[in-house]
Amino acid sequence: MQLNINKGFTLIELLVVIVLLGIVTSFAVLSMGAGSAERKMEEEAKRLHALIKLVREESIIQAKEIAMEINKNEYTFLEYKDKKWIPLANKIFHARSINDELEFSIEMDVKTKIFKEKESGVLRLYFLSSGEQSAFQMRINVKENSHPYYRLVGLFNGKLELKRINGYEL
Repeated sequence: MQLNINKGFTLIELLVVIVLLGIVTSFAVLSMGAGSAERKMEEEAKRLHALIKLVREESIIQAKEIAMEINKNEYTFLEYKDKKWIPLANKIFHARSINDELEFSIEMDVKTKIFKEKESGVLRLYFLSSGEQSAFQMRINVKENSHPYYRLVGLFNGKLELKRINGYEL
């Protein structure tokens, strides 16, 4: 007598596995959404770092004096032309709005500016054709959550450093 044993999975078994994979995937996607403000903070910090490096190089190569103007809602890049500051005519350096979930604070020498809801004003960082720039420290964090945050430091000699700070510093 010969036994006929089928090897493989039944349709029901395959459907159960697919449903379980769908449930696990949906939980993974939902858990990733919780950190979206932190992701936006990281993206904005990296974008600013790259833009500032690029605008500094642009000012040297094009022999232009360039400023980055920041207020609580947006930042934009300006060039000094005909004795006035005008928006930079380069698509890369267009005005960008600051995400409502983020908070910026900038320190320059003895000035500190925290862009919160009730405060207004404009601050400028300068990038000179000689390669020098305004010395500054910029902090980018999620509103009402001061840690973790990103610190962007620009030195007078043009050096620029981006660092993620996870805990409290002494």
